[in-house]
Amino acid sequence: MNPLRRILLGAGQLPAPLRDELEAEKLVLLAEGLPGSITYRHYRAPGQRSNWRKEAVTGAIAVTALRLVVWAGRGKNIDVPLAGPFLAAIEIGLESPNQVRFAYDAGKFSPVRSGAVEVRLRTPRAADVVALLAP
Repeated sequence: MNPLRRILLGAGQLPAPLRDELEAEKLVLLAEGLPGSITYRHYRAPGQRSNWRKEAVTGAIAVTALRLVVWAGRGKNIDVPLAGPFLAAIEIGLESPNQVRFAYDAGKFSPVRSGAVEVRLRTPRAADVVALLAP
């Protein structure tokens, strides 16, 4: 990874406590240090308002037997169980052969947030991620 990108955007690695928690849940797929972006459209949250904003990020994707975690930027962006309605509320697909896209309505996950959020991360394992999470 580009050293300047790492300094500005973070390493895109899961914190050790979260990684340990995920390994205890039988980690199926882990990809870290992934370049990408987060796009916000008509986004409203406490202290944040944006009609359109795109941020460069470095992130990670983890899939366990129980849940999906997407780390983007310097924090957890998605953390949902594989069973239940939350995963179905996230549109997961390939943007290109090496880029996976997670799109969701922020209001479905938090009553104080609204708007559309799209997380795009580049990884050679993008097709594997989509195949694991396909309904």
